[in-house]
This record gives sequence, structure tokens and C-alpha cells, in this order.
Amino acid sequence: LQSRLELTDAKLRSMITKEPQLLGYSVDDNMEPKLCYLQERLHLNQTQVAKIISKQPTILCMNVESKLEPNISWLQERLNLTDAQVSKIIWKLPQLLMYSTSDKMEPNLDWFQKVLKLSNSQTQKIVMRSPNILYYSIEDNMKPTLTWLKRRLLLKNNSEL
Repeated sequence: LQSRLELTDAKLRSMITKEPQLLGYSVDDNMEPKLCYLQERLHLNQTQVAKIISKQPTILCMNVESKLEPNISWLQERLNLTDAQVSKIIWKLPQLLMYSTSDKMEPNLDWFQKVLKLSNSQTQKIVMRSPNILYYSIEDNMKPTLTWLKRRLLLKNNSEL
């Protein structure tokens, strides 16, 4: 793994500290196929895959068929993204591969799009710029912030945003 991803000792140590169960996985049967999948599916080079895995080593513990591919496909279909765009989002925020599309990302996107009355195109642009909105808490973050902004800016309705 260290040589495949060209990781320094410090990076490898950090990854194992974040995700110690990696030590129990087979490189050939588990990790290598996931690295190849990410590299091919997202059209990333080895350095980019290394950065994703360094940031989120848990990805190596996830199942390609039941988690990784469904999340990537959902992002691509829901936001009408090209391969390059979905790759850019995952490279920016690899945690998106771990979140539930039905429990977290879809409700966030629906709420955000409805409340701000955004078109699909506008939503896509916002998510491309700030994919974090897909995992922010609606109740704890987005709703209170929007309420505060409306009050602070004395807006009467969402159309003035």
C-alpha cells in the first residue's frame, strides 16, 4: 500500500491511526481493487488517489458495489455531472463516498434547492463550488443560517436571496 500510493511513513502512520482495521485487509483482494476502481472510475492519477485515500482511508474499507459506485452514480445522475465534474467533487471532498445518499445527501439537496428556488443548473454550480452542503445538517446549520441571513438582511422572502 505504501509503495502503491507513494506514501511517506508519516502519511501511512496517519492513515493507520485513522483506520486501524486496514491492517487486517488483504492488499491484493481488498485494497488494490478499490484503488484501481477509484483510479479508473474517477479518471484520477495515482497521486490524486493517494490524496483521497490519505484524507479518507475508510474508503478502503467500503464495498465498491454497495457503497462507492452507488454514491458516485447518484452524484453524477442527480446533479447531471460529467465524469470530470464528479471526479473533481470527490477529489475535493472524498467523505461524500461515505454518506448515505437517501438519508443525508438527497434530503439536503432537495431542501436546499426548494428553499432557495434553484434550478438544477444552479444547484449543480453551487455543489461544484461547495460540495459540503451535501452533508451539512439542515436543522443545525443551513436552516438557522438562512434564517439569520434573512433577518439580518431584512429579506421578505427567498426570492430576494
